[in-house]
Amino acid sequence: MQVIDNFLSENDFLKIKKTIIHSSFPLYYSEYVNDNDKLNYYFLHTFYDGFVPMSSYMDLLSPIIKKLEAKALLRAKVNCFPRTEKLIIYKPHRDYNFKHDGAILYLNNCDGGTYVKDRFIQSKENRVLLFDSSQQHSSTNCTDKNCRFNININFFK
Repeated sequence: MQVIDNFLSENDFLKIKKTIIHSSFPLYYSEYVNDNDKLNYYFLHTFYDGFVPMSSYMDLLSPIIKKLEAKALLRAKVNCFPRTEKLIIYKPHRDYNFKHDGAILYLNNCDGGTYVKDRFIQSKENRVLLFDSSQQHSSTNCTDKNCRFNININFFK
């Protein structure tokens, strides 16, 4: 596991952030956060899944994919977790049940984050978490901003 602050150049990061955290960016309701947590909801935008581009915004990810040195994508999506009064730690899950690389790029500062085992990685804009996302991990929402935004990429190097 590796955490890198200031992952992208400021220009690349701000272009991505300003496009996604904007009222015209399409986000879609998902009635559950993961297969193990069907009591909570979130919003997402799928860029890529099942070896197929799913979004006209796919090019937005180019600087991330290049910096990750990704050879093949499995999935890429935006996660938007709405604020609640109390922080919700969603149930642990595995993105896929086989070894692969995972990257979570945090788009905004907030009190939410990601748990990998017993370590908490707080959402900090332009921070990336690199890890094997076939390992159990948990997301949270936030309590101090309207939403917690991140980009989740599953890939092979």
